[in-house]
Amino acid sequence: MRRITLRKRFLVQVFSLLIVIACLFGMLQVYFMNRQIEADIYEKSLLIARGVEQGIEETELASKMIEHQIDLQMVAVARHIGDLLRTPEARHIRHEQLEEMKERFQLAGLTIFERKGDDIVATKSTDPKDIGFSTKSYGKTVYAYADTLLKGGMPRVAGEEGYASQNIFVLPIVQSGSHKDKPRFFKYAYYHPPGSDYIINPFIQAGDVYQFTKQAGPDQLIEQIKRRSSYIKDISVLNAAVFKNPALETNFYPPVKKIEYGEFKYHTKQDIDMMKELVDNPAKKLSVQEVNSEKLYKVFLPISDHRILYLVLDYQKMTAPFYNYSIILIASSLLSLLSLFVVTIPFFNRIYENIQKLKRQMQQLAAGDLTVKSHVKDGSELEELSNDVNQMVQKLNVLVTDVKEQAVKTQRSSVVLEAEASRSVEKMYELAVGTTLQSREWLNEIHAFLDEMANVLKAFPGDQKVMTVLEKVEQMRVIANDRTAVVTEMTIQLSDLLKELHGQSKELSYISNALLQQMSRFIL
Repeated sequence: MRRITLRKRFLVQVFSLLIVIACLFGMLQVYFMNRQIEADIYEKSLLIARGVEQGIEETELASKMIEHQIDLQMVAVARHIGDLLRTPEARHIRHEQLEEMKERFQLAGLTIFERKGDDIVATKSTDPKDIGFSTKSYGKTVYAYADTLLKGGMPRVAGEEGYASQNIFVLPIVQSGSHKDKPRFFKYAYYHPPGSDYIINPFIQAGDVYQFTKQAGPDQLIEQIKRRSSYIKDISVLNAAVFKNPALETNFYPPVKKIEYGEFKYHTKQDIDMMKELVDNPAKKLSVQEVNSEKLYKVFLPISDHRILYLVLDYQKMTAPFYNYSIILIASSLLSLLSLFVVTIPFFNRIYENIQKLKRQMQQLAAGDLTVKSHVKDGSELEELSNDVNQMVQKLNVLVTDVKEQAVKTQRSSVVLEAEASRSVEKMYELAVGTTLQSREWLNEIHAFLDEMANVLKAFPGDQKVMTVLEKVEQMRVIANDRTAVVTEMTIQLSDLLKELHGQSKELSYISNALLQQMSRFIL
C-alpha cells in the first residue's frame, strides 16, 4: 500500500480546507447579499412610494382646491340660471334660452333633466348628444342624488364624491358619458329650483384641471423618478379593487380606473392575480419575474385604500453593484487565503525538514549507529526534541561501550576459567582415582589386621574381655568401611563439582561471545 507523506497530506488538507472555507464564505456572501438587495430595494421602493404618494396628495389637494373654487362658481351659476328661467315646469323652457345662458355664462353646455317613468333623463340640452341621457346609465349614485334633489332634499355627498348644498350638488371632474367617441372631461352641477319639476345641469370643460394633474401631478413625478434612476423600468399607481371587479371601470361615476397613474408595463398574469389578492390582503409583495427576456424585480406596495404602487426594477442593473462588490470581496478573500497558503508552505516545509532529520536519525539509530546526531536549530520544540534525542544517543553510546568492554573482560575470564576448570577436572579425576585405590588398599589392610586379631582372640573363648575386644574390632571394621565410603563419595562429588564448573565457564564463554557478536552491530 502506497503511503501518503506528511507534506502531501498537509497540502491536500489545507487546500481542501481553503476550498470549503471559500465555498462557505461564498454561500454566506450570496445569502447576505440577497438579503441586502431585498432590504435595499424595499427601502428604495418605500422612498419612491412616499414620493409618489406625496405627489398624489399634493396634486389631489391642489386639484381639490381648484375644484372647490369651481364648485362654488358652478353653484352660483346654477342658482342664477334658475332665477333667470323663472318657470316651475320644464316644458316652458326653450332651446334658445339655454343657448343664450350658455353663451352668457361661457359654459360648455346646459342640460335640463326631468323624471321620466322610473328614470331621470335629459330632455333638453344645448348639445344634442346629451338629449335622452339617463342618470341611471351614469350610475346608481348619480340617479340617487338627482332623485333626492327632485324630492326637495339635499344629497349626502362624501368629500371625494363632490360638493353638495341645499337643492344642489356638484360632481368632481368626470368623463362625459355622452361623448364616447373621444374621452372628454367636464365639471357637472345639478340644481333643482324649489317648486320646479326639473334639474338644471350646467357643465364646463375641465381639461385645464385635467392637464394640470397630468403636467404637475404624479405622472410627471413618475417620469422624473424614472429619468433619475436608470434601473427603474416602470412606476404605476393601480387600483386593486378594479382589478378584482373590472365592472367598476365601466361606471362613469364614481370615476375609477385600473391604472390611475403610470403605464403598468411589463405586467403578467401573475401580477393581475396578485393585484386581486391585495384587495383582501393589502401587504407588501415582492416578485422576481422574467418578462421579454428581461429579469425584473417587481414590488407591490399598498399606499392608501385600494391603491397599490407598482414598481418594476431592472434586476440586473439593480444587483450589478452588489454582485461586483461581492465578486471583489470574494476574490480578495480567496487571494488572502491563497497568500496565507503560500506563506504557510515554507513554514511547514521547515517543520517537515526538521521532522525528516529526526526521522533519519531514528532510522540510523535503529540500524545500530550510536554516533548519529540531528542538527535542528529553529528555536522550537523540535530543537528541544533533537537535543534530547542527541543526549539519549550519547548516553546509549557510553552505556553500550561500557557493556562491550565488560563483555570482553567476561569473555577473557570465561576462557581462562574454562581452561583452569578443564585442568582441575583432569587433576581431580586422577586424585580421586588414586585416593580411592589407596583408601581401598588401606581398608583391605585394616580388614586383614582386624581378621588376624579376631582369629587370635577367638582362641580364648569365654573370656569376657576377649568378647569385648572382638566387639570393638567389629566396630572398627564398620568405621573403616564408613570412612572409606565417605572419602570415595567426597572425591566423586568434588569431581562432579569441577565438571559442572567447567560447563558453566564454557556456557559463560558462549554467552560472552554472543554478547560481543551483538555488540559488534553497533557503531560506536
